[in-house]
Amino acid sequence: MIAIDLNEVSVPLVWEELFGWPDPPDVEIGAGKGRFLLEMARLHPDRSLLGVERAAKYHEMVCRRAARRGIESIRMVRTTAEDLFFRLVKPSSVARIHIYFPDPWPKKRHHKRRLIRPEAVDAMARALVPGGRLLVKTDHPDYAEVIGEVLAASSLTVEDPASHFEDLPETSYEIKYRREDRPIWAFVCRRGQLEPRHA
Repeated sequence: MIAIDLNEVSVPLVWEELFGWPDPPDVEIGAGKGRFLLEMARLHPDRSLLGVERAAKYHEMVCRRAARRGIESIRMVRTTAEDLFFRLVKPSSVARIHIYFPDPWPKKRHHKRRLIRPEAVDAMARALVPGGRLLVKTDHPDYAEVIGEVLAASSLTVEDPASHFEDLPETSYEIKYRREDRPIWAFVCRRGQLEPRHA
């Protein structure tokens, strides 16, 4: 089972039910044609990988490609990032969240549709395990400025991104943009450890 039918699984999602083991997964928002997920499965076969994709065409494409390669560590859910983080995942249940080249919605009247905004980042922070990380890249300078401000104001700890992408594959967009010598901005944030409960 690669494609998750939300009508046939537990909600909030139970990783052991979906993957056969309880390890917190890496989540990619906007899996597109699946290059990142498929390469992640090859490079890190021990990681559980959950792809989120709204477009039926791409959702089905990734499922077919993963099935054809016999990959057992990928699951795909067709929904939105908001639905995933506000409804479908438990707190402290995701190892890493990958958001690469999200739609910048450049027109001012569309800014409210941007994924990286305070309430969405707060939901992502809750979803991460203690020590879990949010990784983001964009090629859009104005959106990069906003992303930096939103992340800096969140409960997450901003880290130097330099070393965090070394063992991660590039997305199709990143390969294309680097060929075009387009600047790319990268961000990494970490969720802190939970505070101990006092009696």
